[in-house]
Amino acid sequence: MNRRRYSMRRRLAGWTLACLVLILGGMGIAAYLAAKHESDEIFSARLATSARVLEALVARQLGIATTPSPIIITLPPELEHARGGKAQASGHPYENKIAFQVRDEQGVLLARSASAPDRAVSPLRAGFGKYSLGEEVWQVFVLKSGRVWILAAEKDEVRQEMIRELGMSILMPLLIGAVLLVAAVNIVLLYNMRPLKSLAARIASREPGSLAPIELPTMPKELVPIVDELNALLTRVNAAFEREQRFIDAAAHEIRTPLAALQLHVQNALKADSIQEREGCLAEAVVALRRTTNLAEQLLSFSRITSETSATAHENLSLDDMCREVVAMQEPLLEERGQSIGLSVQGHCSVLGDRAKSQRLLQNLIDNASRHGSPEGEIDVAVYASDGHVVLEVANNGAPIPQSEVENIFAPYYRLPGKSGFGAGLGLAIVREIADQHGAHVSVSTLPDGQGTVVSVWFPHVEQT
Repeated sequence: MNRRRYSMRRRLAGWTLACLVLILGGMGIAAYLAAKHESDEIFSARLATSARVLEALVARQLGIATTPSPIIITLPPELEHARGGKAQASGHPYENKIAFQVRDEQGVLLARSASAPDRAVSPLRAGFGKYSLGEEVWQVFVLKSGRVWILAAEKDEVRQEMIRELGMSILMPLLIGAVLLVAAVNIVLLYNMRPLKSLAARIASREPGSLAPIELPTMPKELVPIVDELNALLTRVNAAFEREQRFIDAAAHEIRTPLAALQLHVQNALKADSIQEREGCLAEAVVALRRTTNLAEQLLSFSRITSETSATAHENLSLDDMCREVVAMQEPLLEERGQSIGLSVQGHCSVLGDRAKSQRLLQNLIDNASRHGSPEGEIDVAVYASDGHVVLEVANNGAPIPQSEVENIFAPYYRLPGKSGFGAGLGLAIVREIADQHGAHVSVSTLPDGQGTVVSVWFPHVEQT
């Protein structure tokens, strides 16, 4: 059988990482988008502010001034061609990525910064915009002031670089934290899964014949059900072994006597001097054979019933109909013994049970009542409902069972002192076992006149559907 094996620790760590990536990644992306939006707002506001400062300082004067060529406002040499770096006393290297243009109503360039191209960075249309000029992309704010246009612009790469750095500053701590958290979870799992390894080691070190419960010095609550069920299984297996051993011992002990008697009677028949003596020995051998057969049947029946470890499939059973069938089958056998049997049914009584086992239970009760009843007595079977139960009673008019022996008679292989016959002491043991499997209980009482015994089986009542 091919079994797919996997590491529970790795699977938990993997799923933890996946969940962290989804959750923290979603949070990081949301934070990144929010930060991008806010940074765009700040950059755009800065462009608008710069345009208004230019309007207040130079734009209106340029609108009425006459200059032969555009005015170019230069940067310090150390900043003009700088590509990056830290702020200096003279300014910041990023200044060469920020530009402005001032144009008249016809679009003629009046002034510009050294970082601005000669061409207009955008159409002369008031408001914000993003425009490409050659290989460069510009973010532009256009302001109309009297007869001039003010264009404040910055290269789009400034914002993109800002967004990338902002994204990395948000996502990298989350990613590093997720990896560290998964590593920590993995270490915690390794530590907390040690009881599993300890359990496996204890099982591996046990002797093949050891069925003692497994004990761990410390055990997490999640492992308790597994160990409890494993110990319960060991207990059931041990009980099954003990049951089989008792069966073998009892069978060897119980069958030895009738087999010895059978052998003796056959030997006597072989040595008989007359036909009458031989027939008498053979008749005794038949009786011994019948006893052996009955004993073997009871031993096998008891072994089968008590060895069942799984719940029997029960059905809605009409107990009164079942009793009529069993009584009809047993009546001819009882008539041969000179006994009679009667059945009293009050209403329709249903129980949840197994038909074959319930029949066996009633057969054993009737057989037991017959063997311990008067030779020509009557056996009474009754079925009725009482206090949420369905009661099955079997009574005889033989000698009552002493109160001190009531519990003993249900023990396997137990016989009442002074009693002899075909019984192996298993009839009532089988009755109690079947009753337990049906959730029923058995009681023993004496008839009101002090003669005879009543065995009652109390089944849980179920409504007829």
